[in-house]
Amino acid sequence: MKKLRVAVLSDHPSNKDPRIWRMTKTLVELGYEVTLFCQKEKGDREYDYEDNIHIRRVLDYKLGTSVLIDKYLIAHFQLRDALLKEERFDIFHCHDPETWPIGYLMAREQKAKWIADSHEYFPDYIEKRNYGDDINKYHTAVQLGKNRGNYIRFADGVIAVSEEMLHVLSNEYSLTCPRTVIFNTRYSSHIMTKSKQKTRQELGLSEEFKYFVFAGNIMPDRGIDTIIEMIKMMPDHFRLIIIGDGLLDDYVKEEHKQSHKIIYLGRLEYINLIKYVYACDGYLYFPHHYGENVLRNYKYAIPNKLFDAIFSDIPFFTYDGFAFSEIVKKFCVGVAYPIGKDIASITEDIVNKLNNNAFAKESFEQAKIYYSWENQKYKLDSLYKDIFREELK
Repeated sequence: MKKLRVAVLSDHPSNKDPRIWRMTKTLVELGYEVTLFCQKEKGDREYDYEDNIHIRRVLDYKLGTSVLIDKYLIAHFQLRDALLKEERFDIFHCHDPETWPIGYLMAREQKAKWIADSHEYFPDYIEKRNYGDDINKYHTAVQLGKNRGNYIRFADGVIAVSEEMLHVLSNEYSLTCPRTVIFNTRYSSHIMTKSKQKTRQELGLSEEFKYFVFAGNIMPDRGIDTIIEMIKMMPDHFRLIIIGDGLLDDYVKEEHKQSHKIIYLGRLEYINLIKYVYACDGYLYFPHHYGENVLRNYKYAIPNKLFDAIFSDIPFFTYDGFAFSEIVKKFCVGVAYPIGKDIASITEDIVNKLNNNAFAKESFEQAKIYYSWENQKYKLDSLYKDIFREELK
């Protein structure tokens, strides 16, 4: 039987989103012929072949450009032109709403299937503060997000990143197509097996210190100021490693200069990022995502950082009230503190729990089994078989 052909659509560079790459590799392992269409960065080759994946870097601009109409159109024309140069695809796997309209149109044109893969709760995920005083640009971005999101109603399959998110989307959009949850968990080849002591030595981290880590976007809403305040309250042998970049780069750099307890590494490739997470003793994540006007995306999404902590066997300290904090409590892989509890009390409790080794290794093992990529692979396989049930008879 001829292999079914999959076009994976992303408006990220090929190496910037671990979730997309994990799923794309897994589709190849499941027996599909896969081509990834994605953004092109300076110095990238347009054509590549890696891990049995055909890579077409064709987008000069993001498909999600909200107000730069010329760039928006150019990106879509580039993607359509690249798709038409290929043989017909059997299915378009479209990551995030930015790719859904073109995926829907190409699927109709080629009489193919298409999947709406939602990494965010798209009806409410755009942060107003990131647009400054440009209120028109903000409203345009919100409306475009909603318009693109409506295409989920016509998808042949839907994927979300949490059970809570999938449940809400299914109800809001009256979804009846096959759908599943694929967690942003760790691919088997990215599971660290080397001893933590040896990893620390390789990274130049001292055995005399206890290290906390935060990795991700350095944005105002991610609570960077809170965890920096926390580390300053801790005993002198505690350190905080911050990995990533974003709007608060300069603030973190200045804190790094002022305090020997703060180590700022900037943005790292994922394989290096997970080495640092693995070498640390705990993960701090205290976002400012609460209150009446909180974006619902923060309530339903589960950040990669939680799974990075689980697969590194380090406790995750955070606030309660989110989908990801339910995982922390369910598997006892950290502590979810009530929002509003004073920072000094939280900090003291974190230090005591870490010093007393309060977290059982068995809890992490159970979580790793439940969230293993093998389980995600099984769900992805089942979804595709359900969508192609007639073709696979």
